[in-house]
Amino acid sequence: MTRKYSTGSRNAYIRWYNPPAMKRATLSALFIGLLIGTTFAAGCKPTSTSTSDLAAKVNGTTITMAELDKQFKARTQGPGQSPAPEEVQGLKMQLLNQMINDNILMEMATKAGLAATDSEVDLKFNEFKSQYTEEAFQAQLKAQAMTVDDIKRELRKTQSIEKLVSKEITSKVSVSDAEIKDFYDRNRASFNLPPGYHLLHILVTPAPEIEVKNAKHDDAKTPEEALAKAQKLSKEIQSGQDFAVVARDYSEDVNSAPAGGDLNFQPLDAISNIDPRLGEVVKQMKVGETSPVIQSRYGYHIVKLVEKDQGGQKELSDARVSSQIRQVISNSKDQTLKNAFSEVARDKAQVTNYLAQRVLDTAGK
Repeated sequence: MTRKYSTGSRNAYIRWYNPPAMKRATLSALFIGLLIGTTFAAGCKPTSTSTSDLAAKVNGTTITMAELDKQFKARTQGPGQSPAPEEVQGLKMQLLNQMINDNILMEMATKAGLAATDSEVDLKFNEFKSQYTEEAFQAQLKAQAMTVDDIKRELRKTQSIEKLVSKEITSKVSVSDAEIKDFYDRNRASFNLPPGYHLLHILVTPAPEIEVKNAKHDDAKTPEEALAKAQKLSKEIQSGQDFAVVARDYSEDVNSAPAGGDLNFQPLDAISNIDPRLGEVVKQMKVGETSPVIQSRYGYHIVKLVEKDQGGQKELSDARVSSQIRQVISNSKDQTLKNAFSEVARDKAQVTNYLAQRVLDTAGK
């Protein structure tokens, strides 16, 4: 088993456990996750003689205000996401800037012969849709005023840009041993870790989930169903069923179910932050032991303790340490190159931002 080490702060773990997004997931939120730091690109439209309905023009194609408003609504829909009135204009400007960059990169990918094929798009679409029940999928399409073609268009753009980025950026990133050593020397204190607990986890929630990522697409919809399901799964594990397989097939934790419930190593305080009772149970467990059903504010949990780490100072000679430092440096270089690539690409493009001009023209009025 490999332990995840912190390489960016005094917190002792790269991967902290995040409680499941309780009933908050939306189709638009998942769309945003599909895109590599960008948002929905506008389609190619003929230039209008009037610019009042246009947000921007990019190399002869246009982004309309209707398109911008649609994507803004998708991003800000949901509890706690509605911006204050004075924030709307600024946020729309940021979103439009991302849409402009997206259009430029998509055009570059197409010219380079890197546009995603129909079969690649269909494969991604099927993966995307499989995370939802048919009823939830159709309901979210309706709520977002979107179609299957809209989704496939965005998937095609995302995959195409990913191909472009992989060719022009990711393939050129390298990390030297000297850089790894320098990083470790500057962050040595971050590798002095508290004791950690490597856990497998099953969660059953007491209400319907919009997003279900377990293999059986199984979802308890009431408190009674949730308790009965958790007890049933506990009995199956106690009778010899593999914990990871049960978690993969039935857990309702969208973060860990696809990985067989694997949470990797967690410090005890992170476990207790989910629920103090969960922390107390884990603290008393022996390696290889599986807990009984534990109730928290999120639902019902079952955990298995795979391994304990006593903590302490981890040295650079530990292959796991050097591997994770290499990944952190690589990610940082990759992001820097992406930003530079995007800026250079934009400098070469012909961009007219009509929304920005209107904002300036109406200032003080």
